[in-house]
Amino acid sequence: MGSETSFNPLDRFAEIERLVAKVYFRFSHLFLHHSELRDFWWQMAMEEEQHASILLACKELIENYEDEVLDPSISQEKADQLREQISAYLRKGTPSITVEEAFRVALEIEGSELDAIYSKLLQLGGPKIAKTMENLGVPASIQRHRLKASLPRFSQDPELLAAAERL
Repeated sequence: MGSETSFNPLDRFAEIERLVAKVYFRFSHLFLHHSELRDFWWQMAMEEEQHASILLACKELIENYEDEVLDPSISQEKADQLREQISAYLRKGTPSITVEEAFRVALEIEGSELDAIYSKLLQLGGPKIAKTMENLGVPASIQRHRLKASLPRFSQDPELLAAAERL
């Protein structure tokens, strides 16, 4: 990505992936008494950390590319919007949360444009780099599927189950 600008989408979206990880780490700590739920959220958080690391590795691989053109959906405005949405969850400082509330937040995050942008950012280096980067961690689609499949084990809320089906 030849020209230097103040907005580097790989850096910014790596930061956003880390914010999502913080949300999920918080959930894991809020469910310490329920080992299966605690471990589920911990794994989700670790996968978000992987996504951040993969974006930063991709940045290093393509640092000197001259002809990269960003998709218009990957804008500083979109990054700021997603960052604010996720930061709002963290600012709540929730001392406790129900299982349903945690899944509702996760469905909102995972249903956002973040995963689509993540996939587009991986494509910046071309198909070979994208495939290599994707193989380094858990793809966002698998993570969404795990969220969807796990929800019925922890909640029978019909509204949440319907939202998970739309994910």
